[in-house]
Amino acid sequence: MAEKDNAFRRMLGDKELFLRFLRRFLRRDMPLIVDDLIESKGFSPEDVVLENISFIPPDLREKRSDVVYRIRKGSLEAYVYILIEHQSRVDFLMPYRLLSYMVQLWSRCIEDAGELARRKSFLLPPIVPVVFYEGEDAWTAAKRFKEKVRGADSFRGYVPEFEYRLISLRDEDSEELLAKPDALSSLMYLAQPFKSEDFFEVSERIRNLLLVFPEEEKILLAKHLGGYLKILAKKEGVEIEGAPEEYFEQKGAEGMLTYLEKEIRRYKKQSREEGQLEKGISVALAMLGNGEPEDKILLYTGFTPEQLAEIREGRLRRE
Repeated sequence: MAEKDNAFRRMLGDKELFLRFLRRFLRRDMPLIVDDLIESKGFSPEDVVLENISFIPPDLREKRSDVVYRIRKGSLEAYVYILIEHQSRVDFLMPYRLLSYMVQLWSRCIEDAGELARRKSFLLPPIVPVVFYEGEDAWTAAKRFKEKVRGADSFRGYVPEFEYRLISLRDEDSEELLAKPDALSSLMYLAQPFKSEDFFEVSERIRNLLLVFPEEEKILLAKHLGGYLKILAKKEGVEIEGAPEEYFEQKGAEGMLTYLEKEIRRYKKQSREEGQLEKGISVALAMLGNGEPEDKILLYTGFTPEQLAEIREGRLRRE
């Protein structure tokens, strides 16, 4: 989970990628004033602030994380709260959890306002709640808070009314994601929870995209590519430990792909060789147990006399 958490937070913590995320996935959820700014590309990285806070309790941080942005443009001030759901199981308490996190964010706004919060003119800023789900199961939890309250329609006016925006990576088609080739699309494609492609097929897709990317897009992709490639490499059995994201970023996107391809090939070759050794030792031990002559064992297994002697003594071990 830690690798996924780091990769997602790194991606969504990039202001340029967040603004693209806003334009691509949240436009229809925004009021007209925000939609007009998005349409006119009136937002810039200077208009958004990544808040260095989290409302996820420690016991749940293995399952989810969150990213909080404050948007300020002219008279507009609003928050986008993104909860990143890592676990595959659907959390049916999600409407309640989001409300509790939103209340904590509003409490922070009240504290920051100090005495001004006591004035009649003080208003809380709006919060757009988003669930970014990467699990493989279909998301079937309620999206509207009142659906989690018994008899909510009978108590209309007393039950909080809000709906969160769900972005489920399992429901995003790879071809549609990559129809607009840019860094965000590439990273969202890499983050999908299940794919039929192996690492080398994914690598080939990314290489084809790099052929049409302008230089600034390649640089942006390289900043965030390493984390996702390490996750995909881990599925192939290769763990890249001790290498920070900055190390991969320095290699550039092409350098990262080449490096990890070599590591995966080396790992698979080593696994094959270890498997062959394991099989050979098993055959040699069986033949020794049956009293077969040494020259026959050497012929069947391909071991040298020295290796066979080590097997007899238990010194040539199965690694």
